Amino acid sequence: MKRYLRWGLFALPVVVIGTAFVTRDQWAWMLEDGSPQTVGAYAPALEGLDADTHHLYRIASDDRSSVTYEVDEILAGVDKTATGTTEAVAGDIAIDTTDPSASQIGTIVVNVEQFTSDSALRDKRIRTDFLNSTDFPMAEFEATSIEGIPEDLDGGATAELTIEGDLTVAETTAPATFTGTATLDDDTLTADLTTTVLMSDYEVGPISVAGLVKTGDEVDLTFHLVADRTDIGTPAPDGRMLIVDAPTFAEGDFADTIQPIVEARCASCHVDDGAGAHTIELATAGDVAEIADEIKLVTQSGYMPPWPAGPDSVAMQHDFSIEPDEVDAIAAWADAGGGLDVDPETPIEATELPADEIERDIVTRPDEPYTGSLDRPDDYRCVISEIPDPEGDGTWITGYHFEPDETEVVHHSIISAVAPGSREAIDAMDAAEEGSGFTCFGQVGALGDVDAQGLGGWTPGRQPTQFPDGYAMYLEPGTFIVNQVHYHYDHDELPDRSAIALDVMDQAEVDAREAAGEPLRQLRSRTFINPAEGPCTPEESGPLCDRDAVLEQIEEKYGTFARILPDVFIRGCGGTVDDYDDLDGTTFSATCDHTYPFSGTIYSVLPHMHEFGASYRLTINPDTPDELVLIDIPNWNFDWQLSYQPEDDIHIDAGDTVRITCTWDRSRVEMDEPRYITWSDGTVDEMCFTPLAVLPDE
Repeated sequence: MKRYLRWGLFALPVVVIGTAFVTRDQWAWMLEDGSPQTVGAYAPALEGLDADTHHLYRIASDDRSSVTYEVDEILAGVDKTATGTTEAVAGDIAIDTTDPSASQIGTIVVNVEQFTSDSALRDKRIRTDFLNSTDFPMAEFEATSIEGIPEDLDGGATAELTIEGDLTVAETTAPATFTGTATLDDDTLTADLTTTVLMSDYEVGPISVAGLVKTGDEVDLTFHLVADRTDIGTPAPDGRMLIVDAPTFAEGDFADTIQPIVEARCASCHVDDGAGAHTIELATAGDVAEIADEIKLVTQSGYMPPWPAGPDSVAMQHDFSIEPDEVDAIAAWADAGGGLDVDPETPIEATELPADEIERDIVTRPDEPYTGSLDRPDDYRCVISEIPDPEGDGTWITGYHFEPDETEVVHHSIISAVAPGSREAIDAMDAAEEGSGFTCFGQVGALGDVDAQGLGGWTPGRQPTQFPDGYAMYLEPGTFIVNQVHYHYDHDELPDRSAIALDVMDQAEVDAREAAGEPLRQLRSRTFINPAEGPCTPEESGPLCDRDAVLEQIEEKYGTFARILPDVFIRGCGGTVDDYDDLDGTTFSATCDHTYPFSGTIYSVLPHMHEFGASYRLTINPDTPDELVLIDIPNWNFDWQLSYQPEDDIHIDAGDTVRITCTWDRSRVEMDEPRYITWSDGTVDEMCFTPLAVLPDE
């Protein structure tokens, strides 16, 4: 397949200054397949030149010139330097033979879609997630001054130059200074120029994707330019039709080994309208083969598929993690060249996952859609949905399913049923912000003045949930739903009005079961909270390194009740601040033993921390012969907070000990200024919050 585009479409320039792994979140793409849509580069001709006094040198878009980026990264635990190069560079340089100091450099344009490195995945992310190359395929440097040009250029010369100018990244422009060597003769001008820029100057980094990659802030750019003597007045290339060939693939064993793995482990998210299909599409065998090495990397590192629960956890339902032998098979296939034994256009089809059947008796959604902003790529929004109850006798829920509306932007959902006594508090938060709902970085149940119980959650690929026979969740009259939705915006600000379908049992059937001696039993849940106390490191300083100053700021943002919560949770665990504010390098932790109040079979557990979170562990009856690690998350990823349901029946007795350990790492998030980290709702605050639900014995 070939793609055709016309140069005249591209008017806005950008320049690359980084690595592909630029978003905090999951893989993101502007184009359907992330492939380059253009070749070559076009730059406008310098105007107003005098043939008697100027010599024009033109950088042609061929393989003699290049632009290279280098950035330090830690990729899957390995220190390395990411390097990418494009040979699609164009521009004009005019030498003033009578006054060399008046020489000019025209617009230097770089085709950033053509950057190639040792990683096809990195290259795709540069084209899309980082550069938005559909709108901005070209890069531009505008020189404003040149120093170091010799006074006499007769017969050619070599000079050390300093060139100042403006560098544009997407729609952000900042000054940059290149230094290096240029050599001139009658027919050719060559130059090797370098500069170092900061990602933070362009609001694109440093980059940190938990469990996969972390980069430095500095990016080195090298321009190797070769310009040929050209007659003044020669038009610059323009209006060409560009053709990009589709990739070709080697022969390899795919259909019987790799395709079933991809269809079982990846396709439910990354084909059709799956949530991941808008971030990386694996619709065809060719899509998979094109990033074979990167699929090997993300599966070996445990980054994909995103199943955070570690091997110490009990077996869980809906487990979409990948088996070790499947990881080995992918690695062997990639090492052999990532070839195909099927047509590259062979469709990838998701393996049907087992699903509960539910009746969609009630379908509820917010009154108004919520529309986020590209200025906030990761948006955590609590939206409100009503539960119709015309008889006023409450609602017995026996199953549920979250039904995403705009799958391109809906990342995950955590659903809570909120008691009517909390209506005023929720309405106040809703009224305080424009648009549907309100910002809620933490779960709504973690808000101090809100009485809520967890109903369930959704992540891409999650199927409808039916409660076990004989069990239901009773919602008293006036109960409503607050749904925390994680929206991720890469390309479009799509209005979303996702729905929640509820399977309910009417009161007559509930009464009939009661009369027959088989009454419904309610799911019961207890939420456990650990303190979070992370002081600044010895290398950090500032006014917000003082805990009291942070508490005052929390009070200003969230009220007096929010200010006292950190101390309440410390006392609840029987300690003092001094017991929890120890720092080991950049990490800090909190362990607390809680007592479970009910007897029953464990139904679900939903761990919650924020972005400083590093690891999580819940143990039942620790340090006893009955010790059981229910859930262990060795590498916390805020973007993948799941509700876990054990595969086997696990009984817990009233009075059993539940030990929860949360660990955080200050280095996981770049802060605007150093601050003491404590328990609260903000992005620079933390939580350790765990609802644990059971099917009660009685």
